[in-house]
Amino acid sequence: MVKDFEIFEEACSYLSQVIQEFKETISAKIAALENADWFYDKGRTRTCRPDENGMKKRCKAGVSYSVKVELRAEDAESIWQEFHTFFKDTAIGDTQRVSANEEIGRYAFIAENVKGDRIDCSIYLPGEWNIPQISLLLFVAPRYRGEDISVY
Repeated sequence: MVKDFEIFEEACSYLSQVIQEFKETISAKIAALENADWFYDKGRTRTCRPDENGMKKRCKAGVSYSVKVELRAEDAESIWQEFHTFFKDTAIGDTQRVSANEEIGRYAFIAENVKGDRIDCSIYLPGEWNIPQISLLLFVAPRYRGEDISVY
């Protein structure tokens, strides 16, 4: 059973771990990613407007891993299979593939949940309009901090 994270800090920690594990999984399975030098951005925590009790939820945006690397269509297909399999047993198990731009070498996969947490995987294959790369992007939906919840 997948845990439902209500506290901001727990959700951030869990989802950050999940995105890192997925990066490591595909790095081990896709030859072009084996020795890739991934760029990591820790993202930013944002504070929402106060609710009726004056409490503020927080969200986290911009946590990402990215690397400029030339992948093939077969690699993108393998990453999609791994993405779908990997995330179905996590707290963001609703996966989808956005295939609208695949004919121009742009692949997009999304994993999300009803709370609004989301991980995007974008792959650009080499082409006239693309800089070859893969990126993983995390958004943690608004939640109260643990110390705010313990007040009530």
